[in-house]
Amino acid sequence: MTSQPLHLLRLDLDVPSLYGLARDHGLVHPGRRGPVLTSDLGYVLHAAFMALFGEHHPELFAQDPSASAHDTRRVRVLAYSEHDLAALREHAQTYADPSAYRLIDWERAASKPMPATWREGQRLGFHVRACPTVRMAKSGPHHREGAEVDAYIAATWRADADVLVDREAVYRDWLAAAFTRNGAAKLEHATLENFHLEPILRRTQGDDRRARPNLRKPDAILSGALTLTDPAGFDALLRRGVGRHRAFGFGMLLLRPERRPC
Repeated sequence: MTSQPLHLLRLDLDVPSLYGLARDHGLVHPGRRGPVLTSDLGYVLHAAFMALFGEHHPELFAQDPSASAHDTRRVRVLAYSEHDLAALREHAQTYADPSAYRLIDWERAASKPMPATWREGQRLGFHVRACPTVRMAKSGPHHREGAEVDAYIAATWRADADVLVDREAVYRDWLAAAFTRNGAAKLEHATLENFHLEPILRRTQGDDRRARPNLRKPDAILSGALTLTDPAGFDALLRRGVGRHRAFGFGMLLLRPERRPC
């Protein structure tokens, strides 16, 4: 287990300032009802954290599921970092551009250390926004070798034509495999709370730095309970996250008291 402590951060970011940063990065175009993002919010938040913290930026973050949906002036983000709030603020004060520094309401910001140790057999509730995709091992009629495909779509391709594939069951199996990949935990139960297809947009490389859309990716909110099977493996899982696109708002495992399924 790494000796570097893990911290949970809570950061409130000013939405108008976020739009300003997105505009500076070429990620906004004018719309009839105001500026429109040409990239997903996860990409904009990633750019904001890079501007603020450089190489010390949080590796995992997620919009706080408990934050008020009616507050349109700020977005509340939770993040895991090996740096506490004081260290990150000092870095931003020293190196960040003033326009980036004012993104965060520093008086509202907070952090706490996560537990230094976990115990085998410990049972925890969780909430995660995940992008449940799989890599295809070989080419087929619908895809090329190595293609990143929605786990549900891949399951329908494998199933017989008369078999009804359940999306929630597929994503539950996908999450269970992610938990057991390094022996970290056993999935006890999980519910698919929300799902939609998210247009994952990334800026192109080279001189032409415009935002261009990729294929739509699955955006799934899952909650449930797990049992730790290896404390060191679970610590690594928290730090790494689950699934793809973890740097852009997916894969952060938020812990909470277990809610028993009905």
